[in-house]
Amino acid sequence: MRDYEFIRNQFLLKHSVIDNEEYLDKYINFLINYKLDINESDFYTEKHHILPRCTFPEYESEYWNIIKLDYEHHKIVHRWLFESVNIRSYQKPLNWMMKSYKNSREISNAAKKGWEKLKNDTNNYKIWKDKRSKYMKNLSSDEQRRRANIFWENMSDDDYNQFCIEMKKYWTDERKQEKSNQMIEYYSNQGNIEKKSIESKSRWDSVSKEYREKFSQKMDIINKDKNKRKVAGEKIKKLWKDDDYLEKMKNRKRRTGKKIKIIFPDGEEVIFETMRDIEKKYSFSSHLIRKYRDKDILINEKDLKGNQQLSNCKIKTMTNG
Repeated sequence: MRDYEFIRNQFLLKHSVIDNEEYLDKYINFLINYKLDINESDFYTEKHHILPRCTFPEYESEYWNIIKLDYEHHKIVHRWLFESVNIRSYQKPLNWMMKSYKNSREISNAAKKGWEKLKNDTNNYKIWKDKRSKYMKNLSSDEQRRRANIFWENMSDDDYNQFCIEMKKYWTDERKQEKSNQMIEYYSNQGNIEKKSIESKSRWDSVSKEYREKFSQKMDIINKDKNKRKVAGEKIKKLWKDDDYLEKMKNRKRRTGKKIKIIFPDGEEVIFETMRDIEKKYSFSSHLIRKYRDKDILINEKDLKGNQQLSNCKIKTMTNG
């Protein structure tokens, strides 16, 4: 004998939230009153656990919990079950039983619950994070870029603002320091520096002309925003007044990077260790060095402030060997 109250109470005890009690009642009542109208030997049937095995393993073998259903009814009760309680475990069977059934609200709700459950399980969450981190690190640069583009292209202005707020909350002083230490260790390896340089150049070369123009316009707007410039300037001034920061900058280890050569119109080549060396010698800013570096274009006089020594020169990155 299948007891309605007992089965319903089990669902209530197991799940803190019932998303649709009407469907839960429909689900239970249908199953406790279900009878096959056909001869089982003449028709395909499947076994169904009223209290699902995935969440009620203690009742897996109970005779009252197992019922034979024809396939169409089996699909329907699984749909009612998921509508009753939106969790991944109840949604998964629908992926192959009812592929056309896609309720975005219920699926989103199930994903949210699954995520909350995982995050509350400290050990499993750490294992998941480590696996995910390893997987993401092994993705190719092109695949990482493809995924990033999907993320940004589907983000509304409101979503972006909320994302910025969440990121500001996430980046505590401790996390900033931890990330800083990781970056210092990563870029202490010359091979990693070269790898990132190649990836950055490859990415920029691969984007369309329209993307570059849009990016340039956006940066132009940002750089001309007086309030942003003022805030940024005040932050920098405050940093340089901090004794600890001054000491840190004084003792920081400089990255060697790749050497740079200036090619003069007469063919003469002058090699420099860093961009800073070029800045000092020719009063030519780093952003202009990047503008001309490896572009195979001649330095325009309009970018030179009085010092015309670099007029019609080219800037190249030195390759190894």
